Amino acid sequence: MTENKEKTCQNCNVGFTCYNSGCWCDELPMIMPLDPMRDCLCPVCLKKEVVLKVQENMANLTSEKKEEIKALGISKAPIEGIDYYMNEDQRFVFTAWYHLRRGSCCGNNCKHCPYRNENIN
Repeated sequence: MTENKEKTCQNCNVGFTCYNSGCWCDELPMIMPLDPMRDCLCPVCLKKEVVLKVQENMANLTSEKKEEIKALGISKAPIEGIDYYMNEDQRFVFTAWYHLRRGSCCGNNCKHCPYRNENIN
C-alpha cells in the first residue's frame, strides 16, 4: 500500500495532497490523456485543464465523439462548471456535456439538450 503524497502543482506551485485511492481527481471526467512526463496538478489547475478539454470535445462534436462521451457514463456527482452552472435565478442548468454523458434525452426540453431534433436515445 502506498502512502498519500504531499505534492506541489507544476503549474501554480500550490501544495496539495495526492491520495493513493479515492482521490479528489477521480471525481473529474477521465478525459485527460496520461502523460508520464507530467506530475499531478492541484484541484484548481486540473479542473481548468479538464474544462478546456471538455470545450475542445464539444466544439468538434461528431457522432463518434458523442459515443465516446456517452461511454464515460454519468458523473458520480455533477461538477459545477463542467456538468452544470447556476443561472441568474440560482437554478441548476445542465450542460450539453452532462446530457451527452447521461446518454439520452430526458424529455424535459432542457436548454442545452444535444439530443433535440435527433433520434438518439
